[in-house]
Amino acid sequence: MLSEERIPEKLYFRIGEASRIVGVKPYVLRFWEKEFDLVKPEKSSSKQRLYRRQDVEILCKIRRLLHEERYTIEGTRKKLKEFSPLQVTVKPEARCLTDLKNELLAVRALIREQGLMK
Repeated sequence: MLSEERIPEKLYFRIGEASRIVGVKPYVLRFWEKEFDLVKPEKSSSKQRLYRRQDVEILCKIRRLLHEERYTIEGTRKKLKEFSPLQVTVKPEARCLTDLKNELLAVRALIREQGLMK
């Protein structure tokens, strides 16, 4: 598992990348999405999860609390409330950029499917 300080400098991570960084299987990330309100990945137009850097940082904290510090899920929820400054309100401009990025990712995926780009 990479430490939170060594997360690659990217805006978004797909579930496979995020799971490798955090050090758990993708199904664990999907489970944690349901258990912890702080983790809310975006979805691309092709319905792929796109985790923000902030989501990956929170997932690293969740893993540390559950696996290393041996908190229960409920205990981890309570502990994460202390990290509430991590929650950032999304400005309309940022939402617009996120939507644009998702659309561009979808176009790139379509181009790749057509074999026009590798």
